Amino acid sequence: MMKFLNCFCVLLLCLGATANFSDAKEPIFVPVKIDGPVHDPANHSYWFGPFSECCSVLDVDGDGDLDIAAGRNWYEAPTWKKHANFRDGAMTNGPETDDNSEFAMDINRDGRTDVVSSGWMYMKGAFWYENPGKKDVKWKSTRIHLAKSMEGVIHGDIDGDGDDDILANHWTLEAGQGVTWLESIDKKPWLKEHIIGTKGDLHGNGLGDINGDGRTDIVTPAGWYEAPAKPTEGEWVFHDDYTWKGPASHPILVHDVDEDGLNDLIIGASHSYGLAWLEQVVDASGKRSFTTHWIEKDFGQCHTMELGDLNGDGKPDLVTGKRLFAHHGNDISAFDPLFAFWYDLQGGKFERHVLSYNHLPWYSEEERLNPPPNGAVAVGMKLNIV
Repeated sequence: MMKFLNCFCVLLLCLGATANFSDAKEPIFVPVKIDGPVHDPANHSYWFGPFSECCSVLDVDGDGDLDIAAGRNWYEAPTWKKHANFRDGAMTNGPETDDNSEFAMDINRDGRTDVVSSGWMYMKGAFWYENPGKKDVKWKSTRIHLAKSMEGVIHGDIDGDGDDDILANHWTLEAGQGVTWLESIDKKPWLKEHIIGTKGDLHGNGLGDINGDGRTDIVTPAGWYEAPAKPTEGEWVFHDDYTWKGPASHPILVHDVDEDGLNDLIIGASHSYGLAWLEQVVDASGKRSFTTHWIEKDFGQCHTMELGDLNGDGKPDLVTGKRLFAHHGNDISAFDPLFAFWYDLQGGKFERHVLSYNHLPWYSEEERLNPPPNGAVAVGMKLNIV
């Protein structure tokens, strides 16, 4: 289940770095490795692990700086001092680490940001880790979801009450399971589980408004669930308006790519080659369909992705990359060069820019640029754009 991009790193972002041209601007991203194992098989350490498959960005110690948490460790900004074993979970098994999804969220509404994490080996589901508000105190763990074939968790306001909820993902349908979301509530146990159906409970899912009614729908590789007027009570109707062959990225992104007023889908092939956007079309009769447009066919394992404005033009850009040594090299494209790309989205066109290729930074007109980094993008199993 070895998942993401390259060794745990931070890509330092410089916006508006200019070459010696009056109209040329190119954001520069410098990959900085802050932790990661050396290849020493005798001591159970390999070039591809074990290390956390994901990370989250939050102010762990309350000093106002954004730190990075990754599995059992957190890294203190700005020097990235390592603090080991601040929480449970994320156990290692050979080159694997049981931490396949992670994000920051205040679960118990005490004003302190907690960490939510999932795993498929020992955790078998998802936990939240409570921020104690004190440095060097272990964070309490609480199970929030029990599941087999656990692929990950994402968050967003699913019920429209202004608070983020959690959407779980399983890579295959298991008996007694289904498409599951966790409602954020204002009293213990702080989260309430809802299973809305079994269709589409497959590798990859996402959140977004498909039919333009202002509600947050749930998208899967096999179709989408329409959010009812009361998401916690009503029936979520499934629509098989599209299908994606093979495991999809986690998340699947919902975004109006071609700026026609209809939200589209952006999906990566997480275990093979390909990155595509699915254009939403509604005909005169109201029938909805999706047309596939390939962004990439020669780059593989775009297992996760995120939207964020990287070039400062006021529009969201797409960031994605290749997993590291997926499934111990048994996946298609597993031995291809690692990459992290961002795409400038302009009216249905995706202009690729290189963040890092084969562990190396990429400079446009390198000899003319000397940028001071002034921001960060943390990259792990899941992407964090800050």
